Amino acid sequence: MSVQLRVDVDGALRQRPGLPGPVASVLAASRNDTLNRERVSELLLQVPGLAARLMGVVNAPFFPIGEPVDSLASACLRLDSPTLERAIIASVLLGQFPPATGERFDRAAFWEHSVGVGVIAQTLAGAIGDDRQLAFTGGLLHDIGRLLLDVHFPREFRSILRYQRRHDTWIRDAEVAVLGIDHCALGASAAEQWNLPADVIEVIRYHHSPESGSIREGATLTVHLADVLARGLEFGNPGDDTIPMLSQVAMKRLGLNWEVLRWALLEADPYLPTARQLVRSTVGAETSVSA
Repeated sequence: MSVQLRVDVDGALRQRPGLPGPVASVLAASRNDTLNRERVSELLLQVPGLAARLMGVVNAPFFPIGEPVDSLASACLRLDSPTLERAIIASVLLGQFPPATGERFDRAAFWEHSVGVGVIAQTLAGAIGDDRQLAFTGGLLHDIGRLLLDVHFPREFRSILRYQRRHDTWIRDAEVAVLGIDHCALGASAAEQWNLPADVIEVIRYHHSPESGSIREGATLTVHLADVLARGLEFGNPGDDTIPMLSQVAMKRLGLNWEVLRWALLEADPYLPTARQLVRSTVGAETSVSA
């Protein structure tokens, strides 16, 4: 396919509606240290289902905030701005795309894989003293571009899957062959449109390119490793059954070895059933919680 098609795809994505206005307001409020946190709580309650999903995320045993919180107001008061923003981002996008199964793509299985990557990534981050919350959020959103293909470009996505089957290739190569752009670039473009933090955008853009000189965040490398490990465990389904090569560059830059990876998998394993339950209870859920 031509480069022009890539421009058209990016243009089409920009024409899609961004995050709903109330959601954008909540994210802006969460990163505003001068805003009264009671106001953040009020804004959260204006988005159907968001408050309940947020409570589910922050009280999940694998989301590293310390002691559980018992109310929305308590969560908004206790969490610092970066932590609250990342928790809201996770909660927003878990509810943004309702479950769907079919020949193309099982979104529930996709989210299971994504949450599993987040759990493993934050465990690895903890082992090296890195930002566990960023690792979790980046892991959760790393493949968001593939979900956008299913939602906004279903015809092209069918062509990608046909190409993959016909040529027995990695789905990312099929994306580039059909669209001239892969899910990493597509997801990063959407994340920029949604005004997500630069560190999260980096994870989305480079999690399959750990050798890139543009990488600044350890979470990008951690998520790359966690994605490979989650695929090896067959936890959820990211849309294809291939397992990318685990980057020795990422291992070296993070100071990791196979012993640490095995330890991380053992540490993450008890949380994976909870991660699956979080997906089942929050993806597309339209519930509410009191402040």
